[in-house]
Amino acid sequence: MSFRTSALADSAQPPPTPHGHVLSTRAARLLGWGAAITLLCTGSPPTFAQQQGEPGQTQGSFGAPQDPGTITTPIEPGTGVTETPVTTPAQPTAKYSSETNLTGDWGGLRNKLSDEGFEMTLGYAMEFMGNPVGGESQGSTYVHNVLLELDFDLEKLINLPNSSFRIRGSQRSGNSLTNRHIGNAFSVQQLYGGGQTWRLVEVEMDHDLFDGKLNLAYGRLAATNDFLTSPLYCQFVSNAICGQPAAPFFNMPEGITAYPEATWGVRARVQPIEETYLQVGVYDGDPRQGNSNGGTNFTFGDNGVLILTEAGYKPKEGLLGLPAAYKIGGYYHTGHFNDVGKSQGGGNVFDSGEPARRHDDNAGVYTLLDQMLYREKSDDTRGLYGFFVFVAAPDEDKNTLPYFVSGGLIYEGLLESRPKDKAAFAVASGFYSNDLRDAQRDAGQRGQYAETILEVNYQVQFTQYFYVRPDVQVVIDPSGYDNIDNALVLGFEAGIVF
Repeated sequence: MSFRTSALADSAQPPPTPHGHVLSTRAARLLGWGAAITLLCTGSPPTFAQQQGEPGQTQGSFGAPQDPGTITTPIEPGTGVTETPVTTPAQPTAKYSSETNLTGDWGGLRNKLSDEGFEMTLGYAMEFMGNPVGGESQGSTYVHNVLLELDFDLEKLINLPNSSFRIRGSQRSGNSLTNRHIGNAFSVQQLYGGGQTWRLVEVEMDHDLFDGKLNLAYGRLAATNDFLTSPLYCQFVSNAICGQPAAPFFNMPEGITAYPEATWGVRARVQPIEETYLQVGVYDGDPRQGNSNGGTNFTFGDNGVLILTEAGYKPKEGLLGLPAAYKIGGYYHTGHFNDVGKSQGGGNVFDSGEPARRHDDNAGVYTLLDQMLYREKSDDTRGLYGFFVFVAAPDEDKNTLPYFVSGGLIYEGLLESRPKDKAAFAVASGFYSNDLRDAQRDAGQRGQYAETILEVNYQVQFTQYFYVRPDVQVVIDPSGYDNIDNALVLGFEAGIVF
């Protein structure tokens, strides 16, 4: 997941010159959501065996409880590379080898360092995307992200029990297809954003206490590493889906962080029993302050704090007797936010020439549902997975996108000869504020309604450390305008872990 960037950096900018629609907006949107709903309702035959054991568990975010029965080799948000391999009792082999990493185990040194408490991850991911049809203009762009991560097991290194320390950095380059050619809101390249430069990201301490019932993390944190996320989302290239739901980044444009940006914060997670957790995080509410100077400005901002809460239930046998993850959460920001339509003098912000009226605080709630729908074998991760996302921030006077919804399907091992490949389809829609639209119309401008993204892709998993994902997206009503041609986007993403 990258930091959200959009052609809609300033809603007051006049809309582009009208064009005829290349694709029927209403038909395409209904087709996408109809397909998703139909597949979710019919893609779960009840005739397969119950699961045995805990196949497919993955590491997830730093210090996070593992998701039962999720896909293998999930992609880390924002990095475009597969997560660090995890050994299990059923897989007592060395953690690093020529099967897990391009550079192997460094002649045994890598596993020796890991056994002594030090690990290094270097990953590269790129996206090449173009829009041969639609948008404001046609073109293609390339973006990439380089991940460098250092992990220290402090129990092994300095005898500090159940404690870890992590440093992560990022280097990004390239140009946004969304900003240069399409003119839509949700970036079609999740690797773009947060500054196309070298950056220090997380500097994080992590402690497991009370036999793992309590996990504490503090330092320079990316808030959405732990909240608003799922291992399923980054099977997609669109930033509307990959990483976290997009709406909070539009509603709090300088108030919430995601890789490659981080801010001062602390997060506590309580896990009273294996399948449930409750977590709360408090973060500096002005990440701009700390993300200057390549992420090395360690001062605090001056726009309040962001508080996130989330409760989760991750049964090994949820609906249909299959693994699932059900999460509800909310956020509250104590800072100040602009009115979407009114100026400080009570006029229209689009034509008064006055700055926007300021509001105190902002808040929203969300629901995230992940569900395995079909399993080919009781001890395998091959099968069909589905997810659904709903985010609401009902105060339409200060939230650009008060409602956001997405859903998708992922089939791992659709072809028997390619058991780790993944086929994926998703749709996401963000709905613009009525207050914003009314103000635009009153100022004689075209109003914004909703932007919808359809995406289908197929990830070819050549090895555990290398994949290529051809990708097709359709952008419907870019930035919520009905006068920008719906765009067809073609391209691919690829990632490798060294």
